[in-house]
Amino acid sequence: MVVTRLYFEIPDNEGTDASFTIDLARELSKHHRRLIRQKQVFTVYGGIYQDMGQSEPTNCYVSTAPNFWVTKRAVNRVFKAWKKQISDTMAARNEINKGSSNTLRTGKWSDFKLLLDARTSTTTPAATGCYLLAKDAEGNDLPAGEWNYTTLTRPRPDIAGGGDPTEYVTVESDQFEVQIVGPHTVTTAASGAKNYTRIGAIESWLDSRPIPYSGVDTPDDNPDMITDPIHQMFAVGDSDEDDKIVEAINDENDIPPYDRTSVFGRDDTAGTGHGSNLQMQAIVSPDSNTGVSSVPGFQAICGLVRLHITGDTGSNGASLVLDVESNGVGF
Repeated sequence: MVVTRLYFEIPDNEGTDASFTIDLARELSKHHRRLIRQKQVFTVYGGIYQDMGQSEPTNCYVSTAPNFWVTKRAVNRVFKAWKKQISDTMAARNEINKGSSNTLRTGKWSDFKLLLDARTSTTTPAATGCYLLAKDAEGNDLPAGEWNYTTLTRPRPDIAGGGDPTEYVTVESDQFEVQIVGPHTVTTAASGAKNYTRIGAIESWLDSRPIPYSGVDTPDDNPDMITDPIHQMFAVGDSDEDDKIVEAINDENDIPPYDRTSVFGRDDTAGTGHGSNLQMQAIVSPDSNTGVSSVPGFQAICGLVRLHITGDTGSNGASLVLDVESNGVGF
């Protein structure tokens, strides 16, 4: 087990609620000078949150993408599509360029990278939704290299143009990034074509699934059921006895105990505050005397962590130290 201690500085929120994102895989890669792939579950053993200059009580809410099988299935589905698109394109292009020096190949550090939600900004300055960068003890950013979030391409067929059915207008292929939770970000062009800026992995997975059947699904008769000791259930009673039993069979529990058309992580709104699609992991309130509080341990899918700060951190902002398992668990 190798534990890495990462230090972050949270800028002054000037008394306004503010949200920031941490990409643990990126910060661990800089710290260890090797690629730490993002598509893993990262374990944070705990940490310290400090806010020494608060003029009023502050809270730090820590949340992540929902840590359950749906999130992993949704991320893997997009990952496989990304791998296939690259493989198919390289095979076709290299067949054309066979024997030339224009062979297409992926970079040594090629990796599948996702955003957390629609509120996550790919920029790093101190702004709502931006990423916090790990720093040294003096407050300097750790030396960084390239860390680009994955771009996917959706080819679109040409469309008929004008009054001549033989004329077609070329429609440029659509490119977008991928976020784990939340709805797709899409606009509609004058031609009617949809242009995606980001797509939600969980929403895309849910849209690809059949809706669970809602109705009566009666199991085969089992004669051993009559040996149940609650023998009064099988006694002869009123004439409406069968009707009542049939009514209970038809009406009770013939619908799944979960929403058939939605799932945790694909709320139709991007969400404000803590984030309606995220799973709360910790609520940290600094001690009023010392300004310090411990952060409990948690796990983060793809190493993406949201910090939401309420109250006033004061002009010096706040500090966060996290103890992170350097080697995540792939899924």
